[in-house]
Amino acid sequence: MEKPEEPEKKPRHATRYFIVGISLAIFNFVFYTILANLIINNNDFLWVSTLISTLVTTILAYILHSKITWKERNVTKSSVYKFFIWNALLTFPIGPGLTQLFSLFTPAYELAYNIFQNIHIDFSYEFVQSTGTFVFTSFVIMVVNFTLYDRFVFGKTKKEEEK
Repeated sequence: MEKPEEPEKKPRHATRYFIVGISLAIFNFVFYTILANLIINNNDFLWVSTLISTLVTTILAYILHSKITWKERNVTKSSVYKFFIWNALLTFPIGPGLTQLFSLFTPAYELAYNIFQNIHIDFSYEFVQSTGTFVFTSFVIMVVNFTLYDRFVFGKTKKEEEK
């Protein structure tokens, strides 16, 4: 008697996605900061830093998600197209809008800034606000992307394909 196949565990994907996503967010933030402060070093061209770091991180995201997060899925050319089309048409455009929205959370940033000052961590208010905005925006995009990637981008399991 054959044992029924165990259904795919979504919590396992969520855990792997979270770990990969946090790693990518940290990479993106560090790479953006290096570009913005050391290489481009001109606030009039911060968008160039954002563009470069986002493009590199998106390519890295596809590779890591296909090899780690959804490694048991059958990744096809269609998956590649869906991933990059989704990011080009929706993720990139909603990011700036979310950033604008979350930049308005000034009471939260003022509170965080005051806490840092009281514990003698000398972050500027601009750093606290930009970091908070980055974190909130990244969180929302990660939740939306997980849902779409899991349902539409990374296809069926290899076992489902064999049936």
